[in-house]
Amino acid sequence: MKKINYQQLSIMQLHELLVNKTLSAEELLNLVLSRLKKFADLNAVATVLEKEATEWVQSLKAMEIEKDNPLYGIPFVMKDNIITIGQKTTASSNILANFVPHYDSTINSLLKNVKAVNIAKTALDELGMGGDGLYANTGYVYNPWNKAHIIGGSSSGSTALVAAGVVPFALGTDTGDSIRKPAGFNGIVGFKPTYGLISRNGVIPYAPSLDTVGIFANYVQDIANVLDVLVKEDKNDFTNTKSLESDYFKNLKEDVSNLKIAVLNYQSYQWKDEVKSAFDQAMKYLVNGKAKVEYIDFNQELLSALLPVYMIISFAEATSCHAGYDGVNFGVQKKGSNYQETMIKSRTAGFGQVVKRRYVIGAYALSELHQKELFLKAKRVRRIIVEQINQLLANYDAFIVMPSVSPAPTIKDVLEKNNTLKAEHQYMEDLLVLANLNGSPSITIPLTIVDELPIGLNINTAPFKDQTALNIANYLSKQINFKNKLLGEDDE
Repeated sequence: MKKINYQQLSIMQLHELLVNKTLSAEELLNLVLSRLKKFADLNAVATVLEKEATEWVQSLKAMEIEKDNPLYGIPFVMKDNIITIGQKTTASSNILANFVPHYDSTINSLLKNVKAVNIAKTALDELGMGGDGLYANTGYVYNPWNKAHIIGGSSSGSTALVAAGVVPFALGTDTGDSIRKPAGFNGIVGFKPTYGLISRNGVIPYAPSLDTVGIFANYVQDIANVLDVLVKEDKNDFTNTKSLESDYFKNLKEDVSNLKIAVLNYQSYQWKDEVKSAFDQAMKYLVNGKAKVEYIDFNQELLSALLPVYMIISFAEATSCHAGYDGVNFGVQKKGSNYQETMIKSRTAGFGQVVKRRYVIGAYALSELHQKELFLKAKRVRRIIVEQINQLLANYDAFIVMPSVSPAPTIKDVLEKNNTLKAEHQYMEDLLVLANLNGSPSITIPLTIVDELPIGLNINTAPFKDQTALNIANYLSKQINFKNKLLGEDDE
């Protein structure tokens, strides 16, 4: 077989090689598994599915390659809070360490239907709770650009394997920024579609009013290819909503003309000159493309409320959703002398410190004494924030923010910060939560490299305007022409 650096190719380019028989699905899988082993030190995998993937690809040999099915034979990975029938699904938590589901998630079924090849379940911050990639029960997930820095989370393993070029795409979930922020830290594309657009049937919940399944890739067009498969109506998910759009890949454009785009005014924020320069250049690309760009201010008081509102609502919902993980009703059991002792021992051994802390806060917010002043108040403030963002998106086609104005911090700094309570907090780091609160599609694309680490840019549109978000991202990506240095590494 001629040497092929598959990691540099889009899904459609790989599909063309498969159709033309320049590359077989078996050969592609072997290349992917070899590269997976090369990057084993990232600690991105919860369960390797080499045997299952090999058997699946062998079964495809008897079938004709489907020319109109871009995902045929394409390897991918899936966050381990997405249930896969007959395959261990742990959500990177000890409480689910022995959970092998007897049913399948809708999205796994959809991907099997198009003959995509799942090679691994990926590590995550336990039960989706965490933004650093440091809280899986299997240990830290490392940033492939620099292992001393965090990768971001909670979809950390999926991020790592796309950034390292192991797979063309990966699935994750996004409750606060769990796809889009790590994408920005790792120089890849991370897309959170409209809330409910992709079925959550068979996805272990964190906070159901915020949780959204999304996609990682190195190219915007690959996001569109995968979205075409996953956006299907599902009566098994009561939050599933019918899309107002279709054929995302076919309708993908490099055109922003006549779009009106709002940009958060960052003039008062302290950021490095090279970051600001790259951001300003991206805005010039939009103007050159005949888009109308306007810098706007957003209510500062509401922005400062983003994190506490998100924390109260998500922690409370998690506390409620996971109440049955007690070793008696469900989960790994640590026996005690009675029900109460068994539950205490099971939950003590089953959950990490971050999860326990969130449960305590969530239970406090839901308690009879504090529900009105905390949980119900947070829901009211959420409504005010949602009204503001919806009004903004009624007047503009898109709203652009930064996922972070600095590269990924070091693991050392994050651990020190987490052990220190600070009165001050930079709300600029929480802006991605806006799209979770109102259910907007939101996509992060690579912007530039600073201190040898990537930084991204984030685009938000009104709910059910996913195509617009993809088109803007596609246009900007082509203009920025970001080079992921990790994709240039071959396996020799």
